[in-house]
Amino acid sequence: MLAMLLNREQREQLKKLGSLSTIGLELGLSIAFGYLGGQWLDSKLGTEPWLKWIGFGLGVAAGARSLYRVVRRAQRMIEEEDESS
Repeated sequence: MLAMLLNREQREQLKKLGSLSTIGLELGLSIAFGYLGGQWLDSKLGTEPWLKWIGFGLGVAAGARSLYRVVRRAQRMIEEEDESS
């Protein structure tokens, strides 16, 4: 319904905003899943606290990779807008 009320340019802007607004969620979930996954493995394997911290590090790395991808995507969007104007 909202899409019918907006023109094409406004829909494109909303789409871009939506794709860029997920970075905080991606970063937090990456770290949380890594940490909690490592904690779960520690409880199963009796290796506490090693896998918890390894999982945390992997979560931070995954979050950083996600952040890098979003920044690159934003840069491409800005460059495309500059070229079209």
